[in-house]
Amino acid sequence: MISTERIIEEMQRQLNYAKSAEDDQAVREALTAIRALCQVVLVSDQKDEPIITPRTMAISHQPRISSLESRPLEEEDANGGSIFDF
Repeated sequence: MISTERIIEEMQRQLNYAKSAEDDQAVREALTAIRALCQVVLVSDQKDEPIITPRTMAISHQPRISSLESRPLEEEDANGGSIFDF
């Protein structure tokens, strides 16, 4: 496991990079790295707490009728059983 001190050192390095960066994209990348490093420390401190997951909705299992089991649609202006017959 990486020590918290090592992660803080990396955060400081990223902060220095963000301060010296000349373009906005580089600043955003450094700040994103800092946010990710914060998450690593915060999540590792919460190991004893349960992880909250979103609930899923139960889907009723109704039998589905396969298109192979049902009879084909019959239309007045169709001239065949193929989907390519017009």
